Formats: sequence, C-alpha cells, structure tokens
Amino acid sequence: MKILLLCNKSPWPPKDGGAAATLCMIMGLSECQVPITVLAFNTLKHFTDTADIPEEYINKVEFHFVNIDTRINPVRLILNLIFSDKPYSIERFESAEFEEKLSGLLKNDFDIIQIEGLALCHYLPLIRQKTTAKVVFRPHNIESRIWSQLADEEKNPFRKSYFRILSKRIKRTETEIINDFDGVAAIAANDLSWFKSNGLSKPSIVVLPGVVTQNLRGNVEIKSTSVFFIGALDWLPNINGLRWFVKKVWPLVLKVIPGASFSIAGRNASGNIVRLLKGDNIFFHGEVLSSTEFMNDKSVMIVPLFSGSGIRMRIIEGMSLGKSIVTTYRGAEGIDDENKRNIFIADSPEDFSDCIIELLKNTDLLKQTGKNAIENVRKNYNILASTKNLLKFYSELIA
Repeated sequence: MKILLLCNKSPWPPKDGGAAATLCMIMGLSECQVPITVLAFNTLKHFTDTADIPEEYINKVEFHFVNIDTRINPVRLILNLIFSDKPYSIERFESAEFEEKLSGLLKNDFDIIQIEGLALCHYLPLIRQKTTAKVVFRPHNIESRIWSQLADEEKNPFRKSYFRILSKRIKRTETEIINDFDGVAAIAANDLSWFKSNGLSKPSIVVLPGVVTQNLRGNVEIKSTSVFFIGALDWLPNINGLRWFVKKVWPLVLKVIPGASFSIAGRNASGNIVRLLKGDNIFFHGEVLSSTEFMNDKSVMIVPLFSGSGIRMRIIEGMSLGKSIVTTYRGAEGIDDENKRNIFIADSPEDFSDCIIELLKNTDLLKQTGKNAIENVRKNYNILASTKNLLKFYSELIA
C-alpha cells in the first residue's frame, strides 16, 4: 500500500500539535513498512530545510516541499471578507506551484491520498481528475468550533465579529466537503461525532495519535516546585490560556508556595506576548531545541485551554514522560483520562491553582500521577496499534 500525505506545513520539526500529530502518523506507517510520500507547504512560520530532517525519516519517507507565504495580508483579508465566501484561513493556501507539484506526484500509483487538515481540501477536485486512488480526510480538529469559541472569549467587538464570520464560513466548508472524500480518519471520537451529526455518511474511523510506547519511563530527578508550559505562542488559544494563567492563577500559587517557578517555552512569540508573560518567578525560554529535554527535569505541566478540539498532542507527550498535568476541561477533551489519577482538570483560577499546589506539596502524589500517566499512554496511545487499525480501515476502503 502506497500513501501520499498532503500537509499544510512540514511535519518536521514537531514543534506544535499539528506537526506532531502528522509526524506520529508517519512514524507509525514507516514502522509498518508502508511507503510514504509527503507533499507539504513550507511556510515562513514553519520553514524546514530538508537537510535538517533526521536520517531516520529521510531514509523512510520521500519529502517534497512547496514554499509559500501564508502571512496575513490585511488588504487580501478585507477583499476576502467583502468579495468572497471562502474562509481566508483556507484561501491563503491556494498555490499554482503546489497544484503543479501535486499533479506530477499523482502520476505515481498511490493507493491512498491522505489530506491532513482542512486547509488543503480545495485540492480535492484536482486529485479526482488525476487519479482513482482513495482520498481520506484526516481532520486534526473542528476548526469552526475553535473560531466560535475564540469569538466567545474575544473582547474586541471587531475581532469578535470577524471570528464569528470566519467560524460560519469554515463550518459551511466542513459540512459541504465532508462527503466528497472516500473516508474520514478523525483523531478524536468527539470530532468524528460532530462530523456525523453534521451529515457525514462515508466510512470513518477514529485513529488516536500516540507515541512509540517501548521503554516509557518518567524522569524522577525533577525540580519539585517547577511548573511549565510548552506550545506554539502564535496560536490564539494558547495565548489566551497563558494570559488567564499568568494573571489569575499563578499569583494564587505563589501565595502558598513563594519559591515555585514557572517556565515557558514556545516558538514565534511576539514582543507583546513576551511582555505579557513577565511576572514573579516566570522564566521565558523561547523556542527550545528539544521539548523532551525542556520537560524532563520539571514537575507540573499546565495546559490552560478554553478553546480547541481534537487532541492535545503535548498532553500525550507530557504523559509519556511521566509528567503530572493540570489542564482545563476543554484541554482534556478527547483524552482518555481519569481526573486526579492520571491528570488534574479544573476550570476556575482557584481550582486550577489548588491542583498545582497539591501536586507541588505532595511528592508521592506527583510521582504516582506520573506513573499513572505513563500507563495511560501505554494502554491507549500506542502509535503502532493505532496505525495497524488505520491500515485495516484502508485495506477495507480499497477493497
């Protein structure tokens, strides 16, 4: 079985949830000896030099990139808003060069073409013209829900209005195109339920993202009063969540544990975001070379999200390292979890800070929660098991 993956950004390096979800899929497929070709946009925000991709991937995967500038252009955004009914977030990924590259690759005899996320769905008609391969949509989230939730959080009336418009346009796209594919492989059960409730009738499956589960173990040499966050700092849900945490939660933690430290790592932080993140015992690390090395010696991971869908790959990564994680109910959505056993969930500043304080004060609880998190990953997020389920689904789809 030969598979072509179409991606709106390079899966390497896996420095945000979308890239990590695609890379874990590639890891699983390559472990199952499936020939994989990747065609991805190389954006300024997620630019990748092919020479930087590790040999373990280069030797197993055929990578192709098309450069594109997807930065928001105010003039084009306004013109889109007035004269188009397409979501601007999707229109930015229209590229004649990508079409040409895709046309050339489609001459190969692929069995499955997997589209990662909504941004590349408008290339489906070209794919249908050039090949009879089965085309599968792999939504990483329900994008219209995210923008609707962001609109609910937004205080600026102009931004709120635009987010509402964008959410409606994206939802129309999501519901109109969903049955144009041969199948849907969602990464979360609640996302697949949403598509079914909005008319999905094609074959579908939930394929949970995951990690290679051999030799999972927690790092016990941790700083007992260290709290940390890692994630893309140009993604609005992360920014809003961190603003809430720094202003409303962290001061409550310091009142009880004055020596606690909060470390933040993430790429593409603007000057305004860096200033936002300043505060007592807060340390900003910027983009780090290795998320694993950044996490290893720290104890409590926070994921303060109030908008989003799909599954937070950083939570799975943190669990696989034996980290105690405190998140919101929205952040935990889609995760197979048990509150106060392998993860802590809270939505109010007081409850969120209480969870952190309880973990920082109780080393035994901290370690046991980490062990439980590793067992959860081993049981539910084994990428090889997920990939085998996906390949079975694909075999049935082809048959």
